[in-house]
Amino acid sequence: MSNHQVEKKKGMMEKKPTPPLPPPSSSQQLQRQLSIEEPKTLHHGELDLAREAAIKIMNSHSKEKALEIFTEGLVPVTISKEAKVDIVVSEWDEEY
Repeated sequence: MSNHQVEKKKGMMEKKPTPPLPPPSSSQQLQRQLSIEEPKTLHHGELDLAREAAIKIMNSHSKEKALEIFTEGLVPVTISKEAKVDIVVSEWDEEY
């Protein structure tokens, strides 16, 4: 090995670790980012109870009234701008 390579290796091994960053000051407090929440799911027993309640409503009300009960509080979803979708096609897609 040449002297240059040996010196370079020594320099790499002698690197000092970087000191930890100081905690943020009160003006630089970290802020939590909102994340997308997953919809709540029902457990098996809860799902069975919901089915039984839906059957009772359907059997004791007219179709129109049952539909009104089931859709109460729902708001239609509107899209304000068109979603841009990129489609990537590869050679592998064509083989299947």
